[in-house]
Amino acid sequence: MINIDKEVNSAIEILTEEYGYYNDLSELAKSKKKIIVEGKIAELDKMVKLEQNMIFNIGQLERKREDIVSMLCKALNMNSAQITVSELAKVLKPELKNRLEDIQEKLQKVLSELKDANDVNGQLLEQSLEYIDYSINLVAGSGMETGSLYGDTGKNKGKQGSKNIIDTKI
Repeated sequence: MINIDKEVNSAIEILTEEYGYYNDLSELAKSKKKIIVEGKIAELDKMVKLEQNMIFNIGQLERKREDIVSMLCKALNMNSAQITVSELAKVLKPELKNRLEDIQEKLQKVLSELKDANDVNGQLLEQSLEYIDYSINLVAGSGMETGSLYGDTGKNKGKQGSKNIIDTKI
């Protein structure tokens, strides 16, 4: 027989550790915005590698958490595939229930902040890529009508003013 209080405490500790990682990821995402705007690719690469390490660590914690929840569900005769914090909290002592709900609230808040920051960064990166594509099109073939780097430049042959600076034939 497992000690339910001990296992719930272990799950709360894991969730707290995950919260720390997610909080760090959120702060990193916020600082990444400035780096994206300034176009500092080397720094962005370092940040992405740091994020990958954090995400790997979160994955390891998640596996531990899932194992604990699975054991708890068996002991409490609950369905582990459909268990939620709210369902688990219903069968816990008030102290554990409050701690579990507190970390759930913190996680929801930081995950929302992280999502918002990542959405902004994604839009900035997309705009940067569009600008780069536009710049390449200007340099590679000012007469391109398709707006694509790989457009059909053959139809411009013989026309004045449509000469490419860079030979785009491959």
